[in-house]
Amino acid sequence: MDTSGTGNTAGDFGAVARYAGLGTAACVVVAAGAAALLFQGQADGAFWRGVIGAGVVAGVVAAPLLTIIANERRKFGALKSEVSRLSSVDALTSCLNGSVFASLIDAFRNSPSSRQGALLVVDIDDFRAINARFGHAWGDEVLKIVAGAIKSSVRGGDLVGRIGGEEFGVFLPGASKENAERVAERIRGSISDTVLEPGGRKCPLTVSVGAVLFDDQFEFDEMFRKADGRLTEAKARGRNRVEFTDMSDDSDDKPTLNA
Repeated sequence: MDTSGTGNTAGDFGAVARYAGLGTAACVVVAAGAAALLFQGQADGAFWRGVIGAGVVAGVVAAPLLTIIANERRKFGALKSEVSRLSSVDALTSCLNGSVFASLIDAFRNSPSSRQGALLVVDIDDFRAINARFGHAWGDEVLKIVAGAIKSSVRGGDLVGRIGGEEFGVFLPGASKENAERVAERIRGSISDTVLEPGGRKCPLTVSVGAVLFDDQFEFDEMFRKADGRLTEAKARGRNRVEFTDMSDDSDDKPTLNA
């Protein structure tokens, strides 16, 4: 999500320099032109002194002023970008929020080039018990740990969103069944291997994953319903496991995310 970096910063200041430089040059040209008209008919020495003096004064005044204006415009643009970014992510985990996650998936799935892929729904096992036993501060820490493990397990173009209290969505565009299974198991295994010791007491941390494969045009709610059905099955079979299905399988009938 965060696309900021030294390259962008250099580009921003380059734009400031261009704006200030071109603006200053324009002011110098206008001032020199006006002076040329005013000193027309004067001796050559007086004429050129007037033209050059007007240009120098215009440059000295305009350069810092236009630099300030351009820099303020740059900062305002950066602020707008940051506000936009913050409104699209979950503050605690820095994952996409649920509505943006769903919208991006629908936009991708409705594009002519989209074909196969997978949607994973990852749910923290016994999260309420962790909250009740160790407190909400540790519950928040668990959410951040899980979010970090998920993000470190996916590819650069994949999407990760927090779609519920202790539930995350992972969208894998273009992934084959084998790719999706590897990612899901990598997420599950990474979290299962995490050593969690709140207050010096060991606490197991695991997730269950429900996943759906697609190879056609489907809306997010349809895919979520299928994946959520597999998640329920993973929980029923003992947790800390991954269950897959396919969009062609019509055996699941779970409520949608927005229901």
